[in-house]
Amino acid sequence: MEYNAALRTFDCDPTLTDSQVLDFCSQGFLLLPGAVPDEINRRTCSYLEGKIPINPSYIPEGLTRADLERIRATHEPSTIFLEDWFIEQVLLNPALAGVMRSLLGPNVGLPVLASHHRVECPAQPQGWHHDADHLFGPELHFVEVFYFPQDTPPELGPTELVPGTHLFPSRREPGEKGVLAEGPAGTLGIHHQSILHRRGSSTATGLRHMLKYNYWRTAPPKRDWVREPDFDFRRAYYGGHNTARYAAHMFYWLCGQADHFRIIGGQAWPWSSVNQIGPSYGYGSKEGYLPDWRKNNQDGYAVP
Repeated sequence: MEYNAALRTFDCDPTLTDSQVLDFCSQGFLLLPGAVPDEINRRTCSYLEGKIPINPSYIPEGLTRADLERIRATHEPSTIFLEDWFIEQVLLNPALAGVMRSLLGPNVGLPVLASHHRVECPAQPQGWHHDADHLFGPELHFVEVFYFPQDTPPELGPTELVPGTHLFPSRREPGEKGVLAEGPAGTLGIHHQSILHRRGSSTATGLRHMLKYNYWRTAPPKRDWVREPDFDFRRAYYGGHNTARYAAHMFYWLCGQADHFRIIGGQAWPWSSVNQIGPSYGYGSKEGYLPDWRKNNQDGYAVP
């Protein structure tokens, strides 16, 4: 791990494989249950509840210690990012860092803004929503993280996600369910910021903390994660109808090959079925279309 405190960036070895990066492109999230040590989880809760004093590693230019005290008490307690113990054990958590390095490349930018989702349980679920300023497209310039510093079983209302909904605008009825980001204290949820989600319904009694923040890309994308010797771009599974084209486009962008991505539609690559008797046509096409991320065309394709 190489941490640049002055630039607030880090670098380390990537840990995701080709298949895992493609799965993130398709599903839009992954979970790291219990990744943060219990002592740090308890300290985080105490910090958020104002039970321990602040001890910033430095005071940012333009701010005073009084400013940091004020910020700590808001719904955006970003001052926690200045605590050495939080930097070392949460922001630079080894399991998380390897994933961020895989998805965002070298010299990952650390978060600058925290959102504290504090809930007194029991509580009704939120409505399904895409976060403000979400963006649908193949680019992955940042990745969002949820950090649950206390045990968060279904009864405590963890975040609920709908896999694949980071690819295009989606709606869901209140009674419809998703995947719960449940887990023991220290669970980290890594997801595409545009994914459809909500705070789940809670039935237990108690206080639920959740911190949300973004890691940032500082380098152009390229395929420098863990390569699988037998990974075949032509035969990889990118998803079903109306989704494969988007996941494949994002994967190619992450590989630094977005300029070479073209699709010809229909049953052609990147769509495929286990029942076909040969590889899909259209792989490596020099002419064709791109997915219509903006939804301006009825057929779902855009001319490059």
